[in-house]
Amino acid sequence: MLQPKLLWLFRISLMCLCLLGVSFSSEAAPKKSSQKVSSAKETITYVVKKGDSVEKIAKSYDVRADDIARWNNLSDVSRIRIGQKLRIRVPKGSVVSTSGKSAPIITQNVSYVVKKGDNLGKISRKTGVSIEELKKNNPSLRKSPDKLRVGQTLVLKVQRFDGSTGVSRGLANNGSLANGIVLKPGPGYIVRNAKRSYGTALTVGLIMDAMGAYAQKYPKAPRFGIGDLSTERGGKLTPHLSHQSGRDVDISYIHKSQKETPNFVRMSKDTLDIEKNWFVLEYFLKTQKVQYIFIDYDLQKYFYEYAKSRGYSDAQLSKMIQYPNGKKSYHAIIRHSKGHADHFHVRFVCASTDIGCH
Repeated sequence: MLQPKLLWLFRISLMCLCLLGVSFSSEAAPKKSSQKVSSAKETITYVVKKGDSVEKIAKSYDVRADDIARWNNLSDVSRIRIGQKLRIRVPKGSVVSTSGKSAPIITQNVSYVVKKGDNLGKISRKTGVSIEELKKNNPSLRKSPDKLRVGQTLVLKVQRFDGSTGVSRGLANNGSLANGIVLKPGPGYIVRNAKRSYGTALTVGLIMDAMGAYAQKYPKAPRFGIGDLSTERGGKLTPHLSHQSGRDVDISYIHKSQKETPNFVRMSKDTLDIEKNWFVLEYFLKTQKVQYIFIDYDLQKYFYEYAKSRGYSDAQLSKMIQYPNGKKSYHAIIRHSKGHADHFHVRFVCASTDIGCH
């Protein structure tokens, strides 16, 4: 059994390691669950805060504004006040905090090495850290913000979640997402489309951690391109059959040329940077919170050979990578699925707070 070597700065409690022994892939036709999702409801109390509206509150709890008005006898939904308490009916167990406060945040220090052509504006856009924060956390920038030098190391303070928010419901290919968390730009990766980058805290947190570790290990390397996760409420996301419940993410491969390929480029042995891609794949595997990783079978061979050269045994590899046991072998986490020669697809496990998640 693999053990994590890197220390997480946040822990999402009581995660359910429900690895399913089924053979459907991310591109397979939707399957109906034989297990019924609970329809039990509970009433929570929400305290209105500055900037709230009934529509905004309804969206965050995946309910209708009309229902909130009915539950609270509101004759005019535009007239709510700060501190007012509202009753909201939600699926039982779907809400971790009912105080109206946002999820707790942990701040992590991450290093960024200045590259040729960088300036503070470009670094801010790359990492999601404001120019003001960059100056605050790097005293040398306060005096000479325009005198960056290639190879200079900057300290970034990156936010992490430590609460379980974002509820995955149903199947990855027949489900939904409530209170989804958006993946914001950060070290080591590019977010292609914010509107399609929502997930659970587990999904978003692990992506941020893996990419942060990658950026520290390879500070001058190209960034990964983060493709689709889910929409804010989940559900069907064209052209995917999966990506419906906040537990899936598409990630570009790193190219040997060291050019960034956020729009996905088909890879071969001659173009795939085995070492850098394996670093992130291995990171995900060691968390033991990954259900599947979909990678083209031909590319699996190169990862298998590289991992074996680094000391992994056949017994370990048989649980990790489908190759060389054939595309119909369903014991490993890394599996073949058509269309994954230009990116890999990670599906994370369900959390204990997820509703009827499979």
